[in-house]
Amino acid sequence: MSSIEIPIRYYKDYPGGYDYGYETLALDFEECAFLLVDVDGTAPNLTTENFIAPALAAAREAGMLVCYVHNDLRLVADPGNIVGEVWGRTKTPSGENGVAGWLDRVGYEPQYLDCVAPHESERNFPKWIWSGFHDTFLDQHLRSYRIRTLFVVGYSRRACLHYTCAEAVGRNYRVILLRDCSNAPGEIEMPDTLDDSLPEGGWINRITLRNFEHLIGYTTTAAEFIETGRKKRDERL
Repeated sequence: MSSIEIPIRYYKDYPGGYDYGYETLALDFEECAFLLVDVDGTAPNLTTENFIAPALAAAREAGMLVCYVHNDLRLVADPGNIVGEVWGRTKTPSGENGVAGWLDRVGYEPQYLDCVAPHESERNFPKWIWSGFHDTFLDQHLRSYRIRTLFVVGYSRRACLHYTCAEAVGRNYRVILLRDCSNAPGEIEMPDTLDDSLPEGGWINRITLRNFEHLIGYTTTAAEFIETGRKKRDERL
């Protein structure tokens, strides 16, 4: 097997630690895949365009397996769906079922900015809730290629991205999140959690990222991943 080396960051959650750790991790390239979580949507998005798209291009140029997951709540748009009940209270002032509107999306297909649109050969799995592994065939697809490490990008860090990564670890995948290929500082905050003094822009971003880096997996950056991909691409030429 050919190998790659990727710089990683994690958080040392023990007495005498309580700080970031940095290492360079050596991985078998053939056991790595690039997973995009909920990057659909055609509105301009600087994170998607300036960070996710170049990282995706690097993965493709290096010959890494690429796959996607996206929301399709038509799968559970039923009157008694409990998620719809909860979202009716937490996401809409009307209190109506939070997933009922999906019933009208006949022939729904996720739309993407051109820079991150899936290629025909890249699998794109529909999911009905936060995790891309729950009741989907993503796990079977990855195991068919003997994948052990996932480089993950997408949205949102407090919901679908988080739960997908957590369930990946539960299935014994090593997860490396490209931390700048997700929500920008301050994006997923509530008004009372915003804090410009924090590099993450608020407490939700800070806590979810810290929780990831000490419980779920490692992080790296788009630039570090792109450099690693460039070296692998050059080896193939």
